[in-house]
Amino acid sequence: MVRKLFLLAFLISSCGGVTQEELNFKLSQINKRITQLEEQQRKIEAQQIKIEERVDALSQNLASLRLELEETKTGGEIHHRRATEELKTGEQLAKDSAPKDYEKEYQEALNLYNLRQLNQAKDKFIEFIKNNPQTPLTDNAYLWLGVVYRDLGDIKRAEAVWRTLEEKCKRGELVDCNKLPSAYLQLARIYENSGDTAKAKEYYEKILREFPLSDEANIAKTKVDR
Repeated sequence: MVRKLFLLAFLISSCGGVTQEELNFKLSQINKRITQLEEQQRKIEAQQIKIEERVDALSQNLASLRLELEETKTGGEIHHRRATEELKTGEQLAKDSAPKDYEKEYQEALNLYNLRQLNQAKDKFIEFIKNNPQTPLTDNAYLWLGVVYRDLGDIKRAEAVWRTLEEKCKRGELVDCNKLPSAYLQLARIYENSGDTAKAKEYYEKILREFPLSDEANIAKTKVDR
């Protein structure tokens, strides 16, 4: 920068008719402009940092809202199942209308998670899966066990749990697999956050291919189309 200023001074002085006072004024104007540009650059960089922080905060809020949506959907599934049972009559109604034990166990585990008692929730979901390997809520338990591990910071175990859910669904070992698209989405996010964009894209495409009408498909489409 100093060399450029000397060169400029030389060129100006060589033109003739330029006093030292005029030269000094021009140099001061150039320095002033450089200072202004540097200040603008600092402001732009600061704004960029703020924008990145806002994007991170929005991503976290969106993830929390999606989990809340999953919880609400799960509660709705249980209530829907009970409402269906109430349509039965006679002795069967009396037998089936009471909540099943596995539903109570599942709700206890979910309540522990909602209270942020993560280690207790983890143990409860593991116990639920061991005791109830074939119920309509077993796939839900796998999904939330992975979420608990993720919130505990154990990403490898979260990935292993969701991959186990995927494999069991592929082998037809579970009664219900309605949480598989959610597990796919969680896996895609893990790979995306770790920088494995190819693996993340693979799972986003699985959602679109296997569950094109799901809520997760709307999210996956925005990721694949980017």
